[in-house]
Amino acid sequence: MRLTDSSEFEKVYRQGTAYRGKLFSVHAFPNELGTLRLGLSVSKKVGNAVVRNTLRRRLREIFASLSPEAGSALDLVVSARPPAREATFVELREEFSKALAKLKVRDHAVGE
Repeated sequence: MRLTDSSEFEKVYRQGTAYRGKLFSVHAFPNELGTLRLGLSVSKKVGNAVVRNTLRRRLREIFASLSPEAGSALDLVVSARPPAREATFVELREEFSKALAKLKVRDHAVGE
């Protein structure tokens, strides 16, 4: 359920639809695998390794809790912004949920 190859990230960035929020941006692109996959991009601008890894763990947990209700065959790439380092878990979850709604992940309408 993860994107790992840089070419997969590039494909989502170039051909996908984007939601740009205060804490992070989410890019989405349909895949042929029939499953929802996540890729994370957390640069050094966000903070040191401890901060970046904590943020990655939080985003993966949020993704895992929201993905069963999404049910789409999509690749999602989340690019964290520096304000995300001070955001609470609830704030991250709210913005992630808002991003999925804006991208119409639940309606399978991304890329149409």
